[in-house]
Amino acid sequence: RRRRVLQQGPSGHLRSADEAPAPYAKMSDGKAKVEGMGDTNEDSNNAATYLWKSTRVLGIILVYCAIGSQLSVVNKVVVTFIPLPNFILFCQFTATTLMLLLAHYTGMVEVEPLTWRIAGIYTPLVITFFALLYAGMEVMKYAPLETFITVKSMTPVLFSACEYLFLGRALPNWKSSLALVGIVFGAAAYVKVDAYASVKAYMFCGLFLVAAVSEGLVAKTTIEKVPLNNWSRSYNINILSMPLAMAQMLLAEEMLQMGDEKNEWSTKTITLLVASCVMGLGMSVATMWIREALSATSVSVVATCNKFISELVNWFIWNKHTTSDGLWAVLVIMVCGIFYEQAPLRVPGQSYVREEICPCLPRSWLGFTPKVRKTDGGAYGAI
Repeated sequence: RRRRVLQQGPSGHLRSADEAPAPYAKMSDGKAKVEGMGDTNEDSNNAATYLWKSTRVLGIILVYCAIGSQLSVVNKVVVTFIPLPNFILFCQFTATTLMLLLAHYTGMVEVEPLTWRIAGIYTPLVITFFALLYAGMEVMKYAPLETFITVKSMTPVLFSACEYLFLGRALPNWKSSLALVGIVFGAAAYVKVDAYASVKAYMFCGLFLVAAVSEGLVAKTTIEKVPLNNWSRSYNINILSMPLAMAQMLLAEEMLQMGDEKNEWSTKTITLLVASCVMGLGMSVATMWIREALSATSVSVVATCNKFISELVNWFIWNKHTTSDGLWAVLVIMVCGIFYEQAPLRVPGQSYVREEICPCLPRSWLGFTPKVRKTDGGAYGAI
């Protein structure tokens, strides 16, 4: 056993030999206090960092909602008073290109210039991108905003099937499947009660769905072939879309329709046209930010909230909207959209593989040689 020896301190009091002298005891207390202060400062820094991140995410969500919820409404108002969709798209492409060039030359962002190689690889993506925006503008020209929201909400139904067949994803889980069924039934109910239905409007709805799925499938492979930052990608897509908008504008003879009485060239409509050009770039930036800050599911929920806000604003600003029955159908679609989640990859980290497309079909039907693997028992089996 350790023997405790009593010693007399400077002040005459007895203390144990293994007890630290008073000055060193004070130093130990000070060190403990310093360590405690260090922990407190670390906790404060962590709290400040968490508060900053939370405030930043909240700000990104607010910006995304403020722009995203109003962009569709502004485009609908502009194309109603200026029924020249290709001219509107040309203005938006040109404005986005010029603003990105200005930001590049002022040192705010870095934009990689367009080359023949980039143009050749990006051409399929640009064609589907332009077709998507063109079809959306035509839908808003001939139908209420609710029709555009309905057809836009149908895209996850087609995406989930195409991602399973071509992009290596699994089938949706039961919750997402029920959400997709609800979206389909809501869309069918809306079409049944649509008081402004027209063959031309629904033809462009079909084109919108085809273009949306095609753009989604082409975008992934295009982005992987040419690694560009988001600013360069947006710049190249917009500058390559300008000739398409110009050609379509000439084919539709919109240049000859500029002076028609149906076009309302007022200060209000021109201001809204300029606002749509600025908001288009703002929406691109906000989309990049929110995809970095939130998960795909959270982005989907925020996008659905945007549709709610768009519908609310559209309902109150004028009478160019659907009936009350159509509104209920749109609300059902938007509520079901909240519960949809993108299915995970069948093999983590592995998306598109040519030999794995259409997994529901035998490999021999597609001309692929079945893979052979050795089983635990030593026998060989085909995959």
